[in-house]
Amino acid sequence: MSNSTYNFTVALGAAVVAIVLTVASSVAFVSSTSVARVAVDAPQSIHLAAAK
Repeated sequence: MSNSTYNFTVALGAAVVAIVLTVASSVAFVSSTSVARVAVDAPQSIHLAAAK
């Protein structure tokens, strides 16, 4: 394999890894914020349920 082909392959692999890590961190952020939202909303839901 020539040097330029090898460099292109390494660059492509690095780009794929960067994209995968970005998507994974976005998914982790969205899931953590939805968990935090449930934790914040839970006391209000409990009070509403207790009031009925």
